Amino acid sequence: MTYAKKRVLVTGGLGFMGFNLVRALQRTDARVRVLSRSWPPLPGNVESTLGGVAFFHGDIRDPAVVEEAVSGCDVIFHLAGKSGPAASNASPLEDLDVNSRGLLTLLDACRSLSAGVKIVFPSSRLVYGSSDKQPTNESAPTAPLSAYGIHKWSAEQYLLLYQRLYGLRVTILRVTNPYGPFQRPEQNRYGVVNWFIHQAMHDQPLTVYGEGAQLRDYIHIDDVVDAFLVAGTASEADGKIFNVGSGHGISFLEMAELIVRASRRGSIQHVEWPPDAAVVETGDFVADTSFIAERLGWKAKVPIESGVADVIARYAQLDLAAHPPQGC
Repeated sequence: MTYAKKRVLVTGGLGFMGFNLVRALQRTDARVRVLSRSWPPLPGNVESTLGGVAFFHGDIRDPAVVEEAVSGCDVIFHLAGKSGPAASNASPLEDLDVNSRGLLTLLDACRSLSAGVKIVFPSSRLVYGSSDKQPTNESAPTAPLSAYGIHKWSAEQYLLLYQRLYGLRVTILRVTNPYGPFQRPEQNRYGVVNWFIHQAMHDQPLTVYGEGAQLRDYIHIDDVVDAFLVAGTASEADGKIFNVGSGHGISFLEMAELIVRASRRGSIQHVEWPPDAAVVETGDFVADTSFIAERLGWKAKVPIESGVADVIARYAQLDLAAHPPQGC
């Protein structure tokens, strides 16, 4: 992975995945740019530690700021957008506007200003339909249960279209359920592992819908970032769609119980499925990651047990730094 001196843009670079990716890119000596609506950060926030990054403050739907940010870029990681399947069904037009119009704004700017750029896009497991057969590979039927899933699938098609018509190089990563440090507590519409860790560390109950028997494929953000970095430089990834997951399933309830044990706080609370969550529930999902392993040599490395322990330890350190013990 050679990023030294490359001009690399991360849209949504202050979000959960984006911030972790930006920190990793800084270690490669890349010339990092970030396009975000939320800059500058509040004093004391971890985002304020990002030095040597060129920031572009604005909306992904604003052609002027997007054109300025993408001009001359070698690689773009397009992470800006709205998340959450239930939220997208509640406000489908807003989800369409941000996620689809935002992507097309970016693609048109690239076509005009950076025709040879490589674009890496995080799609989602939510493009797939429900299936009793697991694990799921990339050729499985796409039948989303949310506007968010449909817009992710549409984004994949837009990206592949612009590669066919205009020569942009694109790679699509269908990410399963990422977790890791630096997700803000208010971002609780997705990233349930992080949200549960936050709840447990504050000794609050972890809410499990129904029995919590549905299988999920949880992947540590360090593994996701590694997949991004590999895809961003590998020509073998051009024009391809890859699953990015751990390849191992664990039930929702087992995940919650693991967090309670690891944090030594919190409790499990079973409740009935809310209607808006039940309608977007996909059932079991485990990613088949054999294609990305064969094509790019990538494989997830962080087991969920050590991954959860890592996140708890990092959050504890951040909390200690923010609230140091008072001496005499």
